[in-house]
Amino acid sequence: MDGDPVEEPSESITLTEFFMRMFPLYMAMGMSYEQYWQGPPWLAKAYREAFEIKRKQEEWARWRQGAYVFNAIMCAAPVIKPFVKDAKPGHYPDEPWPITEAEAREQEERREKENYERYLAKMNADSERELKRRREAAKKQEVNGNGDD
Repeated sequence: MDGDPVEEPSESITLTEFFMRMFPLYMAMGMSYEQYWQGPPWLAKAYREAFEIKRKQEEWARWRQGAYVFNAIMCAAPVIKPFVKDAKPGHYPDEPWPITEAEAREQEERREKENYERYLAKMNADSERELKRRREAAKKQEVNGNGDD
């Protein structure tokens, strides 16, 4: 297997020598002496598979961190450029990027709800301003109407 930390025994060493060579690797994976030498064989395989899963998760985390750093640099790039007037930085995400489709849907629904609530608040504020303007106009007309009689 490509990148597999466990090597196949060569014909020039005994099985005991091979197990002795592999012991430190399995200890690094978290196996105890008793588990490695006295435990069931499937346990060693489980540790190896868990080690591979963990390695892939760590690699994904490193890649994701690099993507965040790259995104941050790209957001700051317009401001860093020399001789550019009135440059504004790009928008950095307000929250972490979703990992699963369910998280992406949840994030999109939350954004839509927030946009709707902002729109509703703006409409209410506009409506209140218009209502206030009309009341003031009606008062002026009332005052002007009473003064003409």
